[in-house]
Amino acid sequence: MKIFVALSTFAERDSRPLARLGATKHPFHIHHTGKRITTAELLRDGRDAAVIIAGVEPYDAVTLSQLPALRCLVRCGVGVDAVDLDVTRARGITVLNTPDVPGAAVAELALAMFLALSRNLRPQAIRMSQRQWIRLEAHLLGGRTVGLVGLGRIGRRVAELCRAFGARVLASDPFADASAASALGVGLVSLEQLLREADIVSLHAAKSADQPLTLGAAELATMKRGAVLVNLARGGMVDEAALVEVLRSGHLAGAGMDVFAQEPYAGPLCDFENVILTPHSATLTVETRAEMELECVEKALRFIDGGIRSEERVV
Repeated sequence: MKIFVALSTFAERDSRPLARLGATKHPFHIHHTGKRITTAELLRDGRDAAVIIAGVEPYDAVTLSQLPALRCLVRCGVGVDAVDLDVTRARGITVLNTPDVPGAAVAELALAMFLALSRNLRPQAIRMSQRQWIRLEAHLLGGRTVGLVGLGRIGRRVAELCRAFGARVLASDPFADASAASALGVGLVSLEQLLREADIVSLHAAKSADQPLTLGAAELATMKRGAVLVNLARGGMVDEAALVEVLRSGHLAGAGMDVFAQEPYAGPLCDFENVILTPHSATLTVETRAEMELECVEKALRFIDGGIRSEERVV
């Protein structure tokens, strides 16, 4: 059973995933361009693959219909938004991901943004680069209320880090376990209360077709004046035009964004010195990438050998 690795980079900084593939008897092929794979390249090189180790490229109904040999899709990451799960279920294609590994990297980037925004780090660094000795007002993270929208794997890790600084942590998540939240020192509240009370609002919710989350003009207006917004979840969860307006008016003091409705992003948020933008790179640490790739290879080989448990599959 052929394995096709569709990732834009693979085993670049850690040879273990490639060595693990090379030690198997199964044929494999790796996408080597160093750029995100196009649909044409995917259909050309992955058409005869039984297992595809996937990035964020789309696997819609049309694309899947042209991958007749596909039996298993292993997503290197958490989200499977780009996969038509109705089609994969209908065809009996197993979909797997790596939900546990990226949590630490995303949580650490969230914390870095919380600290940088609270201390006005970017505006002060810009002024110093211009040889201007200007001190700006700043806050302790430990003196702030952090509101987490979503208390899953990543949200819980963010909560642990914030609590270590002494911050008050609130969370809004209809599926959160109250006892687990209490053990973390997190108060479960409605989204409305969280937006009203939090100095830092950070999005860590999963995409849901049943209960889509979007913070638009009305929601942003209910946030505390001087609060900041961080989104490391999904780009469509924040109305970027509305965010520009509340930043421009001074209602919000800053924002941190790693994901955008359209990527690559080059819009007006780039013009604010109190906004930290990163290029959808929350999980891209050397250590995290290597562990995700290795887990993908292990899951691909276990699928071929019949060793994948039902609870590991994406429903």
